[in-house]
Amino acid sequence: MMEEIDLPDDWKICTLREMFDFQKKSKHKAGEGKEKGDYKFFTSSNIQSKFIDDFDFEGEHLIFATGGHAGIHYCGDKFSASTDCFILKNTKKIVQKYVYYYLFGNIHLVEAGFKGAGLKHISKAYLQNIEIPLPPLPVQKKIADMLEKAEKLKMWRKEADKLTDEFLKSTFLEMFGDPVKNPMGWEIKKLREFGTVITGNTPSRKNSNYYGDYIEWIKSDNINTPHTYLTKSEENLSKDGSEVGRIVPKGAVLVTCIAGSLSCIGNVAIADRKVAFNQQINAIIPNKMINEFFLYHLILNSRTLIQNYSTQSMKGMVSKSIFQSIPLIFPSIELQNNFGSLAEKVEHMRQYQQESKAHIDDLFNVLMQKAFKGELVA
Repeated sequence: MMEEIDLPDDWKICTLREMFDFQKKSKHKAGEGKEKGDYKFFTSSNIQSKFIDDFDFEGEHLIFATGGHAGIHYCGDKFSASTDCFILKNTKKIVQKYVYYYLFGNIHLVEAGFKGAGLKHISKAYLQNIEIPLPPLPVQKKIADMLEKAEKLKMWRKEADKLTDEFLKSTFLEMFGDPVKNPMGWEIKKLREFGTVITGNTPSRKNSNYYGDYIEWIKSDNINTPHTYLTKSEENLSKDGSEVGRIVPKGAVLVTCIAGSLSCIGNVAIADRKVAFNQQINAIIPNKMINEFFLYHLILNSRTLIQNYSTQSMKGMVSKSIFQSIPLIFPSIELQNNFGSLAEKVEHMRQYQQESKAHIDDLFNVLMQKAFKGELVA
């Protein structure tokens, strides 16, 4: 049952059963999806990222994930789907994108239907009984068009973020070349010559006085590549804890050197404030001959090299002694600063982009809330 809300007089409540037919399930397995193909291939994932060379459905449909967690997609072209999807096609004259946006914005209504131990599943009967507030057809179209435009804003914002990352990477490679292959023949120095290397630690858990709210205590999940700066920690040290912890100043570059997955080794971030950090992380406090933005991008573009120095076991590890002996290119500080100045300006722009993204997300959510209460269109 949907929540009780006051709707305009010409709106009505309809169930999915009244509006859609469930199509015959596909026989494709999720593993048949490929990175490239002629048609979109939908699975139980809430992200459509796979393709296939043949299609099973054509025209407007809604696609629901049936296992794991709620997921809903809209497709108006030829497509295929895996066997773990429900495919719905409308049986009455409605704007399918309107229904899609309503359920996308109220995904908890679908999520509530997932039951069972282990991998949860949703039943056809549950989906059929989900209720949708349905306005007259012209209003459905207005709402769907409005939300589609807002969604495009979100996509453009995401694309701008991607272009920013690609711009900095291409600029770094143009100025310095591939740092692993060093085609420009830069001088090579060991990482210890870039600054002071410090390994973090964990103040004794037996002493609760070491933990409080005096200073952030950074863990490897706060080094969230490709975010340039450390994310905010969930746990902090007290003043007493800070005296036995390891602390680095603003401008230090922190690198994940112990991780449950080799792919996380070499994740890197800049400290934009003073922080403490744990033993999974090695930090470099750059000396006067190193620009922190250059160092950040150098490590970011040398992650495969750093991973090659790992133990290569199931749990990757690069010890401090090995880490500070890793050889890296060492261009002049003047050239580093030229790149660093550009990178810093881009970071300021990225901050604006993040604020813009938050505003767009808020706008989209507010539009959905108001639209489905009949507060946006006459």
